[in-house]
Amino acid sequence: MPCDLKRIVEIGRRRGIAVIEDAACASGSEILWNGQWEKIGKPHGDIACFSFHPRKVITTGDGGMITTANPEFDRKFRLWRQHSMSVPDTVRHGAREVIFESYPEIGFNFRMTDMQAAVGRVQLTRLTSIVEERRRLANEYAARLSRIEGVVAPVETAWSRTNWQSYCVQLPEASDQRAVMQRLLDDGVSTRRGVMNSHLERPYQDAAYKLPVSERAQAKGVILPLSPSMTVAHVQEVCDRLAAAIAATSRPRGPQ
Repeated sequence: MPCDLKRIVEIGRRRGIAVIEDAACASGSEILWNGQWEKIGKPHGDIACFSFHPRKVITTGDGGMITTANPEFDRKFRLWRQHSMSVPDTVRHGAREVIFESYPEIGFNFRMTDMQAAVGRVQLTRLTSIVEERRRLANEYAARLSRIEGVVAPVETAWSRTNWQSYCVQLPEASDQRAVMQRLLDDGVSTRRGVMNSHLERPYQDAAYKLPVSERAQAKGVILPLSPSMTVAHVQEVCDRLAAAIAATSRPRGPQ
Protein backbone atom coordinates (compact mmCIF):
# COMPACT_ATOMS: atom_id res chain seq x y z
CA MET A 1 0.00 0.00 0.00
CA PRO A 2 1.84 3.14 -1.14
CA CYS A 3 2.50 5.78 1.51
CA ASP A 4 2.06 9.52 0.99
CA LEU A 5 5.25 9.55 -1.04
CA LYS A 6 4.73 13.02 -2.46
CA ARG A 7 4.83 14.68 0.96
CA ILE A 8 7.86 12.63 2.00
CA VAL A 9 9.77 13.54 -1.17
CA GLU A 10 8.92 17.23 -0.71
CA ILE A 11 10.27 17.14 2.86
CA GLY A 12 13.43 15.35 1.67
CA ARG A 13 14.06 17.88 -1.08
CA ARG A 14 13.49 20.79 1.28
CA ARG A 15 15.86 19.36 3.91
CA GLY A 16 18.46 17.97 1.51
CA ILE A 17 17.76 14.38 2.61
CA ALA A 18 17.86 11.51 0.11
CA VAL A 19 14.60 9.52 -0.04
CA ILE A 20 15.02 5.75 -0.26
CA GLU A 21 11.73 3.98 -0.96
CA ASP A 22 11.23 0.67 0.84
CA ALA A 23 9.36 -0.88 -2.09
CA ALA A 24 10.18 -4.46 -1.05
CA CYS A 25 6.53 -5.52 -1.28
CA ALA A 26 5.38 -3.03 -3.91
CA SER A 27 6.00 -4.61 -7.33
CA GLY A 28 3.04 -3.51 -9.47
CA SER A 29 1.64 -0.97 -6.99
CA GLU A 30 0.86 2.49 -8.34
CA ILE A 31 0.61 6.06 -7.09
CA LEU A 32 -1.22 9.08 -8.52
CA TRP A 33 1.62 11.49 -9.32
CA ASN A 34 0.90 14.91 -10.84
CA GLY A 35 -2.41 13.64 -12.18
CA GLN A 36 -0.98 10.45 -13.74
CA TRP A 37 -0.93 6.88 -12.43
CA GLU A 38 2.70 5.76 -12.16
CA LYS A 39 4.31 2.53 -11.00
CA ILE A 40 6.13 2.52 -7.69
CA GLY A 41 9.84 2.29 -8.45
CA LYS A 42 10.14 5.00 -11.08
CA PRO A 43 11.59 6.04 -8.55
CA HIS A 44 9.80 9.07 -7.16
CA GLY A 45 12.41 9.53 -4.47
CA ASP A 46 16.11 8.94 -5.09
CA ILE A 47 16.22 5.15 -4.84
CA ALA A 48 13.62 2.38 -4.69
CA CYS A 49 14.45 -1.09 -3.34
CA PHE A 50 12.42 -4.21 -4.28
CA SER A 51 12.46 -7.74 -2.93
CA PHE A 52 11.89 -10.91 -4.96
CA HIS A 53 11.58 -13.20 -1.93
CA PRO A 54 9.27 -16.20 -2.56
CA ARG A 55 6.26 -14.63 -0.85
CA LYS A 56 6.39 -11.46 -2.94
CA VAL A 57 4.02 -10.83 -5.88
CA ILE A 58 6.74 -11.89 -8.30
CA THR A 59 9.80 -13.86 -7.24
CA THR A 60 13.18 -15.01 -8.46
CA GLY A 61 13.59 -17.38 -5.52
CA ASP A 62 15.25 -14.58 -3.56
CA GLY A 63 17.26 -11.43 -4.20
CA GLY A 64 15.98 -8.06 -5.23
CA MET A 65 16.35 -4.96 -7.39
CA ILE A 66 17.31 -1.31 -7.00
CA THR A 67 16.07 1.49 -9.25
CA THR A 68 17.41 5.03 -9.40
CA ALA A 69 17.31 7.99 -11.76
CA ASN A 70 20.61 9.35 -10.39
CA PRO A 71 23.52 8.51 -12.76
CA GLU A 72 26.10 8.66 -9.99
CA PHE A 73 24.09 6.32 -7.74
CA ASP A 74 23.67 3.97 -10.70
CA ARG A 75 27.42 3.93 -11.33
CA LYS A 76 28.14 3.25 -7.65
CA PHE A 77 25.60 0.45 -7.33
CA ARG A 78 26.88 -1.33 -10.43
CA LEU A 79 30.43 -1.02 -9.06
CA TRP A 80 29.64 -2.16 -5.52
CA ARG A 81 27.46 -5.12 -6.52
CA GLN A 82 30.42 -6.98 -8.06
CA HIS A 83 33.37 -6.47 -5.69
CA SER A 84 33.97 -2.95 -7.11
CA MET A 85 35.76 -4.37 -10.14
CA SER A 86 36.77 -1.54 -12.44
CA VAL A 87 35.95 -3.67 -15.51
CA PRO A 88 32.91 -6.01 -15.43
CA ASP A 89 33.57 -9.69 -16.02
CA THR A 90 31.28 -9.62 -19.07
CA VAL A 91 33.61 -7.07 -20.70
CA ARG A 92 36.78 -8.99 -19.79
CA HIS A 93 35.41 -12.31 -21.04
CA GLY A 94 34.54 -10.84 -24.42
CA ALA A 95 37.72 -8.80 -24.89
CA ARG A 96 40.33 -9.65 -27.55
CA GLU A 97 43.09 -8.37 -25.30
CA VAL A 98 44.07 -9.31 -21.76
CA ILE A 99 42.51 -6.91 -19.29
CA PHE A 100 43.57 -6.63 -15.66
CA GLU A 101 40.80 -5.23 -13.54
CA SER A 102 41.43 -3.13 -10.43
CA TYR A 103 39.41 -2.68 -7.24
CA PRO A 104 39.43 1.06 -6.51
CA GLU A 105 37.14 0.85 -3.45
CA ILE A 106 35.48 -1.66 -1.14
CA GLY A 107 32.77 -3.66 -2.90
CA PHE A 108 30.48 -6.59 -2.20
CA ASN A 109 29.09 -9.74 -3.77
CA PHE A 110 25.52 -8.49 -4.29
CA ARG A 111 24.94 -9.95 -7.73
CA MET A 112 21.76 -11.76 -8.61
CA THR A 113 22.58 -14.95 -10.49
CA ASP A 114 21.94 -15.06 -14.23
CA MET A 115 19.38 -17.84 -13.71
CA GLN A 116 17.45 -15.77 -11.16
CA ALA A 117 17.53 -12.76 -13.47
CA ALA A 118 16.18 -14.85 -16.35
CA VAL A 119 13.29 -16.03 -14.17
CA GLY A 120 12.66 -12.45 -13.02
CA ARG A 121 12.47 -11.05 -16.55
CA VAL A 122 9.77 -13.57 -17.44
CA GLN A 123 7.93 -12.88 -14.17
CA LEU A 124 7.89 -9.15 -14.99
CA THR A 125 5.93 -9.86 -18.17
CA ARG A 126 3.23 -11.48 -15.99
CA LEU A 127 3.13 -8.73 -13.37
CA THR A 128 0.12 -6.83 -14.77
CA SER A 129 -2.12 -9.91 -14.96
CA ILE A 130 -1.01 -11.11 -11.51
CA VAL A 131 -1.86 -7.75 -9.92
CA GLU A 132 -5.20 -7.56 -11.74
CA GLU A 133 -6.19 -10.95 -10.32
CA ARG A 134 -5.07 -9.99 -6.83
CA ARG A 135 -7.11 -6.79 -7.02
CA ARG A 136 -10.16 -8.74 -8.15
CA LEU A 137 -9.87 -11.13 -5.21
CA ALA A 138 -9.32 -8.23 -2.80
CA ASN A 139 -12.63 -6.73 -3.95
CA GLU A 140 -14.30 -10.08 -3.29
CA TYR A 141 -12.82 -10.11 0.21
CA ALA A 142 -13.98 -6.55 0.93
CA ALA A 143 -17.57 -7.32 -0.06
CA ARG A 144 -17.76 -10.40 2.17
CA LEU A 145 -15.85 -9.04 5.15
CA SER A 146 -18.25 -6.11 5.38
CA ARG A 147 -20.82 -8.63 6.68
CA ILE A 148 -18.66 -9.70 9.64
CA GLU A 149 -19.29 -7.36 12.56
CA GLY A 150 -16.20 -5.63 13.90
CA VAL A 151 -13.78 -6.73 11.17
CA VAL A 152 -12.07 -3.83 9.42
CA ALA A 153 -10.84 -4.49 5.88
CA PRO A 154 -7.96 -2.51 4.33
CA VAL A 155 -8.90 0.43 2.10
CA GLU A 156 -6.91 2.17 -0.62
CA THR A 157 -6.56 5.94 -0.63
CA ALA A 158 -7.73 7.94 -3.64
CA TRP A 159 -4.11 8.34 -4.75
CA SER A 160 -2.86 4.77 -4.35
CA ARG A 161 -3.36 1.39 -5.99
CA THR A 162 -1.87 -1.52 -4.08
CA ASN A 163 -0.77 -4.81 -5.60
CA TRP A 164 -2.46 -6.55 -2.64
CA GLN A 165 0.59 -8.64 -1.90
CA SER A 166 -0.91 -9.08 1.56
CA TYR A 167 -4.50 -8.69 2.73
CA CYS A 168 -4.43 -7.61 6.36
CA VAL A 169 -7.66 -7.22 8.32
CA GLN A 170 -8.19 -5.77 11.77
CA LEU A 171 -10.00 -8.07 14.19
CA PRO A 172 -12.83 -6.88 16.46
CA GLU A 173 -11.77 -5.33 19.76
CA ALA A 174 -13.16 -8.23 21.82
CA SER A 175 -11.38 -10.92 19.82
CA ASP A 176 -8.20 -12.76 20.80
CA GLN A 177 -5.73 -12.70 17.91
CA ARG A 178 -3.86 -15.90 18.77
CA ALA A 179 -7.08 -17.83 19.45
CA VAL A 180 -8.65 -16.70 16.17
CA MET A 181 -5.51 -17.61 14.21
CA GLN A 182 -5.30 -21.02 15.91
CA ARG A 183 -8.96 -21.76 15.17
CA LEU A 184 -8.39 -20.83 11.53
CA LEU A 185 -5.29 -23.02 11.36
CA ASP A 186 -7.26 -25.93 12.83
CA ASP A 187 -9.82 -25.33 10.07
CA GLY A 188 -7.14 -25.42 7.36
CA VAL A 189 -6.69 -21.66 6.87
CA SER A 190 -3.13 -20.36 7.29
CA THR A 191 -2.73 -16.77 8.54
CA ARG A 192 0.02 -14.51 9.84
CA ARG A 193 0.21 -11.45 12.05
CA GLY A 194 -0.01 -8.30 9.99
CA VAL A 195 2.93 -6.49 11.53
CA MET A 196 5.53 -6.95 14.24
CA ASN A 197 6.91 -4.16 16.44
CA SER A 198 10.67 -4.04 16.88
CA HIS A 199 10.39 -2.08 20.12
CA LEU A 200 8.47 -4.96 21.74
CA GLU A 201 11.23 -7.47 21.02
CA ARG A 202 13.86 -8.31 23.64
CA PRO A 203 16.81 -6.30 22.21
CA TYR A 204 14.82 -3.06 22.48
CA GLN A 205 12.67 -3.59 25.57
CA ASP A 206 14.89 -1.43 27.77
CA ALA A 207 13.92 1.62 25.73
CA ALA A 208 10.85 3.55 26.87
CA TYR A 209 8.99 3.49 23.57
CA LYS A 210 5.23 4.01 23.64
CA LEU A 211 3.70 3.38 20.22
CA PRO A 212 0.04 2.53 20.91
CA VAL A 213 -1.13 2.61 17.28
CA SER A 214 1.65 0.28 16.13
CA GLU A 215 1.08 -1.99 19.12
CA ARG A 216 -2.63 -2.23 18.39
CA ALA A 217 -1.86 -3.06 14.76
CA GLN A 218 0.29 -5.96 15.96
CA ALA A 219 -2.31 -7.18 18.43
CA LYS A 220 -5.30 -7.03 16.07
CA GLY A 221 -3.89 -7.39 12.53
CA VAL A 222 -4.22 -10.72 10.71
CA ILE A 223 -3.15 -11.43 7.12
CA LEU A 224 -5.62 -13.62 5.25
CA PRO A 225 -4.64 -15.88 2.33
CA LEU A 226 -4.58 -14.16 -1.06
CA SER A 227 -2.97 -15.51 -4.22
CA PRO A 228 -3.89 -15.57 -7.93
CA SER A 229 -4.54 -19.32 -7.68
CA MET A 230 -7.48 -18.71 -5.33
CA THR A 231 -11.11 -18.69 -6.49
CA VAL A 232 -14.10 -16.72 -5.27
CA ALA A 233 -15.22 -19.89 -3.50
CA HIS A 234 -11.92 -19.96 -1.60
CA VAL A 235 -12.43 -16.34 -0.52
CA GLN A 236 -15.93 -17.15 0.69
CA GLU A 237 -14.64 -20.16 2.63
CA VAL A 238 -11.94 -18.08 4.35
CA CYS A 239 -14.50 -15.43 5.33
CA ASP A 240 -16.93 -18.05 6.63
CA ARG A 241 -14.23 -19.68 8.73
CA LEU A 242 -13.01 -16.29 9.98
CA ALA A 243 -16.52 -15.37 11.13
CA ALA A 244 -16.85 -18.71 12.91
CA ALA A 245 -13.43 -18.34 14.56
CA ILE A 246 -14.24 -14.86 15.85
CA ALA A 247 -17.60 -16.01 17.21
CA ALA A 248 -16.03 -19.02 18.93
CA THR A 249 -13.11 -17.21 20.53
CA SER A 250 -14.23 -13.64 21.31
CA ARG A 251 -14.36 -12.55 24.91
CA PRO A 252 -17.90 -11.83 26.16
CA ARG A 253 -18.78 -8.18 26.51
CA GLY A 254 -19.26 -6.70 29.95
CA PRO A 255 -22.43 -4.99 31.17
CA GLN A 256 -23.62 -2.26 28.83
